[in-house]
Amino acid sequence: MALVTYKGASSSSFTHQPKKFDVFLSFRGEDTRLGFIGHLYDALCRRGINTFIDDNLQRGEEISVGLLKFIESSRISIIVFSENYASSKWCLDELAKIVECKKKDQLVLPVFYNIDPSEVCNQKGKFGEALSKNEEKLKDDKVQSWREALFEAANISSWHYKHSCSESEFIQEIAKEISNFKLNRTPLFVARYPVGINYRVKCILSDIESNDVHMIGIYGPSGIGKSTIARAIFNRICDRFDGFCHLENFRENSGTNDCVIKLQETFLSEILRVKSLKVGNKSRGINIIKEKLSCMRILLVLDDVDKLVHIENLLGKCDWFAYGSRIIITTRDKHLLATLGNCCSTYEVQELDKDEALELFSMYAFQRNKPKKDYLELANQVIQYTKGHPLAIEIMGADLCGRTKPEWKSALYMNERIPSKDIQKIFEMSYEGLNAIEQNIFLDIACFFKGFLKEYVFDILDACDLYPIYGIQRLIDKCLIIVDRYDRLFMHDLLQQMGRDIVRQESPKMPGERSRLWCYEDVHKVLTENTGSEKIRGITICSLEPSKMKLEPKCLEKMKNLKFLIVSNVDICRDLKYLPNELRVLDWSGFPLSSLPSSFDPKNLIALNMPESRVTLYKLFKRIQCRNLTYMNFNSNQYIRELPDLSSATPNIKKLDLRYCKRLVNVPDTIGYLDKLESWDVYNCHELQTLSSCIVMKSLKHLNLFGCKKFKRIPHIPQEMENLKFLSSGHTAIRELPPSIGNLTRLELLEIGSDFYPCHLPSSIYKLQQLRTLSLYGNVKFPKDEGIGRQAAAGNSYGGFSKYCFPKFNFLKKLTSCFTHLEKCLLPRSEDLNFQENIIRFNRLNRLIIRDFKFLKKIPKLPESIRQVDATKFRYKTLMGPAHGT
Repeated sequence: MALVTYKGASSSSFTHQPKKFDVFLSFRGEDTRLGFIGHLYDALCRRGINTFIDDNLQRGEEISVGLLKFIESSRISIIVFSENYASSKWCLDELAKIVECKKKDQLVLPVFYNIDPSEVCNQKGKFGEALSKNEEKLKDDKVQSWREALFEAANISSWHYKHSCSESEFIQEIAKEISNFKLNRTPLFVARYPVGINYRVKCILSDIESNDVHMIGIYGPSGIGKSTIARAIFNRICDRFDGFCHLENFRENSGTNDCVIKLQETFLSEILRVKSLKVGNKSRGINIIKEKLSCMRILLVLDDVDKLVHIENLLGKCDWFAYGSRIIITTRDKHLLATLGNCCSTYEVQELDKDEALELFSMYAFQRNKPKKDYLELANQVIQYTKGHPLAIEIMGADLCGRTKPEWKSALYMNERIPSKDIQKIFEMSYEGLNAIEQNIFLDIACFFKGFLKEYVFDILDACDLYPIYGIQRLIDKCLIIVDRYDRLFMHDLLQQMGRDIVRQESPKMPGERSRLWCYEDVHKVLTENTGSEKIRGITICSLEPSKMKLEPKCLEKMKNLKFLIVSNVDICRDLKYLPNELRVLDWSGFPLSSLPSSFDPKNLIALNMPESRVTLYKLFKRIQCRNLTYMNFNSNQYIRELPDLSSATPNIKKLDLRYCKRLVNVPDTIGYLDKLESWDVYNCHELQTLSSCIVMKSLKHLNLFGCKKFKRIPHIPQEMENLKFLSSGHTAIRELPPSIGNLTRLELLEIGSDFYPCHLPSSIYKLQQLRTLSLYGNVKFPKDEGIGRQAAAGNSYGGFSKYCFPKFNFLKKLTSCFTHLEKCLLPRSEDLNFQENIIRFNRLNRLIIRDFKFLKKIPKLPESIRQVDATKFRYKTLMGPAHGT
């Protein structure tokens, strides 16, 4: 079935109606209110779960209309069956309403509190007596509805509490389950302005109410709204299923066997609600999915599928899942859906109709759902031009926003001169509106740098004289690229395809005459046949599967203007005798040679990334200078034993990645004076013992020494380092921090300690008042309460200082202490200082992690800011005192 017309839809009509409460508690007050229910309510609230509890102790015979609405507006109902539950008509009416809501989209979780579930299911004992009494007074149909509700509720997967169990642990188990459920049920973001989405969702859902397993295929060109509609459907119906999963960008994430395995693991983990699940290999993963999920009613969204085999690797056949399951697939290939057979309904997403298009355009161009009166005619011309394509409308609306009428007329006149029959032409129009420099930036991102960090791309393109700070912002303003929350550059697939097609058209039949090469077949042809030219600006040689390529030693000699060379998963079988001196990026994973060609002058290099290579840095930089080099990555290089004097070889280095260089031993003192260095990572460099005698790196933000097992000493810090935010030195051999650690005044994360050595902290540790995360490994000792430590604690209303004391870190939000003995490290002996008087000082702490504590039995009270306590492997049943209800 195809969607053809969409009349009367409006953005205001579409919202995924949020529930007012996360949890509704149904209980018999006289049995549980002052004990179990009170503690359960407190535990739920402390986890940020919005819980409704009826505090009205005086109830009438009839349940109120308001209370029925509260049940309807809750996502979850917890029914606490206790001994006298059925003696309350009010409770039974609540139960009947809850079971009614369960048939829609509400999760119902019964708790059997000191009663046997069979009493509820079979309506025996006090449940049977109460129902029999009501049958004498009330109509049979009323009591019968209660009986049916009791039977249905009793057969739902539930919790059963007995006096022999720990009530605290039982309550925490319930609270944790509800918290996980709430997290998993967080709605997906649909669209900034979801115009017309509600109508399309209704049309798709109207024909799939059958009980069989059904697939829904949503197809259409890029940018037409397939993914948006799928997310809206997912939000609308996910609560009706036993498990659900939304796999975004499926095509990009399913290219190799490893990717397929990760997708299988993600799918199983989300459906089964487990943190991690390993399948081993693809074939085993298929069988695990079939076995584990055969009895579950699931909802699965596969977004952007392009091959049938990818679906089969994840789903096999539709009949793997329980009746009522739904699989939603979005694709640009209608034929792909036809191969799925009769079990798949297909829906073609059409362009927006005139009213919808005008509303969407108005939201972007005017920030209102209708155009300004004096712009109405011009707005209608835009709608006519875009032919209802949502992404084209968004781009034009954003581009014309805030511009004058003459500018609108000029833009529309230009648009009329460019063919606009197909959607790609609309995006080409946006591309043609850029100047030459902006076009080069756009094509470089489309061909090489999609998904890269913005700062990294800035530095590279700046070295190419492309003025990226202004140019990239122009592309963002024109909706040609976006920056995600991790500060990475992205663009829509359709835009990327358009940009790459522009490059192909430079020389359709001779790839060696194009400016950029990224297609493996084209690159292979050019390099093996030596048909390159000076026109080539960049090359990416990437293969989904490991491959070999036999190159002529001087195959790059004709490419004098080559600026980007990126090689991944390709084994070059011959020696390379030449590299162009114009290179800005040399990114070669697994570079097979021990050095770069002797004729290569890397004076223009900005990024030298050679993870898992055989290059020795000492030999490399002994003969060359890379004064422009900004990014250097030699991750997992097993041939590096010492570093050269980088302060003279690479004085402008910004990021230095030496993770897993397990043979690295020596680092020269001069490295501590690299003024431009922002990130220095020597994670798991097992042989490294020292860095330098002191550090005066003004720009350093990130220093990672974690896992350097022989590293013994943090260098002296002679002056304040305002930029350093992250210092990880956990699992090292450090036995004390230098007093100068107090000069890291802006430090936000500190990891320190070892499983084998005690680590002493100086009194200057109290100067680190910006700490937000403190992770302690092994035996970490805080200083005595004297000097700066006493000053930091001065004025604290709790008083009572001892041999060891907690520092008062004003902004600390996460505290982790692992593999630690209570009487020797972070926490004081109980006879020295009441633990309550220490932990309560952390008035912004929201996460406390304490693992393997040997003597800790109870925390009487935590700060009100606490949201999570992780006490893995804790020896005692009760951790927190009565004040927390646990």
